[in-house]
Amino acid sequence: MIGLVRLAALGAISYLSVTLIFTFIKPISRKRKKNTRDFLKKAKNQQQREKFYYFRDIILRKFAVKSLLSDLKREEYKNIISRLDLRITPEELRAQQIVLALCAVMIALLVMQINPLLGYLSFLGPIIAWMYPIDELERKVEQKNTNILHDFPSFYSMLYYQYSRSVDIYLADVVRDFLPNANTDMQEELGVLLDNIEYGEEYALKQLKKRVPLRYIIKFCDIMQTRLNGYDNVSQMAYLKNELHEARIRTLEDELKSRQHKNIRVQFGLIIVLAVYVIIYFYYQFMDAIKIFS
Repeated sequence: MIGLVRLAALGAISYLSVTLIFTFIKPISRKRKKNTRDFLKKAKNQQQREKFYYFRDIILRKFAVKSLLSDLKREEYKNIISRLDLRITPEELRAQQIVLALCAVMIALLVMQINPLLGYLSFLGPIIAWMYPIDELERKVEQKNTNILHDFPSFYSMLYYQYSRSVDIYLADVVRDFLPNANTDMQEELGVLLDNIEYGEEYALKQLKKRVPLRYIIKFCDIMQTRLNGYDNVSQMAYLKNELHEARIRTLEDELKSRQHKNIRVQFGLIIVLAVYVIIYFYYQFMDAIKIFS
């Protein structure tokens, strides 16, 4: 029995010794080497990118002071960037304008060497290139506002009927009920509203009014803030509901007129194409008849 115990102890000691020594002499697998090299390469690239971003921001800030980026324009660009939740700075936006304008100038000079007349006309390109980044962002903001106003009457109607039945209604509950039926832009704004409600409804409404400075949104925020102060303003809520309903009807009528005009243009275009085909057909028939009788 004592011999078996000694053998077991000797085997355990031998196993631990071999395991300990093998950890020092065991070669690293190819997969582990590859993963290690990839990790070191990614870490080095990330470090280089951070250095590039750091120096780029410093250069842009210094250059932007000399590139006619006033405090007013910087604040305007900040509002647009914040509205679209973009990860750029006003200086980067101004740098995009300068780069695009310079590229357009170089293209215009190249075209002028080929054709002077087209070259002079192509000098309109730098102006368009300078305006393009801001115009594109403003177009996105306008589209976002349109999408929000498209769903806002439905949201406000739900809110109005909830508040008209009871005064003990929590705004966040109405927002959560409407979220599944909202479009993407409306969902984004309502999601931010829900996050801000955690700091208080009044704070959330002030931030919404500041973030989306549209006429009906501002009225909605003012009415809700008045209600939070203890005033029963159901009549004002009803007035805004009727106003939103009329605005929605006008929007639908404008959309219907736009579609009608579009259909008329398409029909007119088809008639012109058909007339051209008919003229070509009779022309060839007439020419064939002349050849036969001649």
